[in-house]
Amino acid sequence: MKLPRELSEWLSRRRRFREEWDFHREMAISEFEALGLSRTEATRLAERRLGSYFAHRRSALRQLRAQITDLLDVLPWCRIRSSALLVPAVVLLTLAAIVLPNPHRLEVLANTGSLVPFLPNRHVDRFVPLTPSNLVPMAFPDVMLWGLTLIGLARVAATPKFRRQWRIWAFTAATLVPLVVLSAALWTTALPLLMKDRWHSDALQGLALVTFCFAYSGWAFLVFKVWYRDLLSRCPICLRRLGMAELRGNSADLLIAPLERETICLYGHGVNLESHWSQTFEVDRSTKWPA
Repeated sequence: MKLPRELSEWLSRRRRFREEWDFHREMAISEFEALGLSRTEATRLAERRLGSYFAHRRSALRQLRAQITDLLDVLPWCRIRSSALLVPAVVLLTLAAIVLPNPHRLEVLANTGSLVPFLPNRHVDRFVPLTPSNLVPMAFPDVMLWGLTLIGLARVAATPKFRRQWRIWAFTAATLVPLVVLSAALWTTALPLLMKDRWHSDALQGLALVTFCFAYSGWAFLVFKVWYRDLLSRCPICLRRLGMAELRGNSADLLIAPLERETICLYGHGVNLESHWSQTFEVDRSTKWPA
């Protein structure tokens, strides 16, 4: 199996430093003993010559890629992390964790469905206390989510490397739609907790509602920003994450030698180059690589 073999290689790299350290330590001790020193004195001088064991070990394991963090590279998590199915799966699982345990899940789904355009809107008679209790005002999340969705689609359309790549557009739909539904489900789940009953202090309840709206807006902007950055970090052909990043240029220069970040598709589909001015993906057409 592949995993045990890679795991054994990782363990052998960790043992390699210990073996080489013991070898050089014994050689140093032998040199001092040849000068007529006792074993104890020779050991003390050899350790002084070699220096700190743990400092050399930390540096050697970093160069040998045998640290504990490097163990993650031999686990399936790295392949799962770069998979195109990870983001939709996480969003759908989060949505299920929010909706399914809710005893009012049907009401949450009904209110979330009001995001669909051209459907008749159901009006709330009274906001505090919420009347009827199974309706949630959706005007704010409608404007927020549809605005962010249109901005996100416009940015994808304006990105040169995404043009004429139908896979990236399918991935956009597969991630953007669940994110919008998840955001709406969060609104319809959390808002009734603040508006279902009237609090003893109207000022405190109003402050809680305003704080919730600001927090929800910030959360929505952050989610869509992370979504777009995740989109940029993927190969437009196989949708896997790009790797082997290399920086060149100067961050202080914008015209002559701007800072550029080059990444490649680990499956041989091309090279991605992004800077302050542009983002391009050069497809490797010399060799037919498997998708």
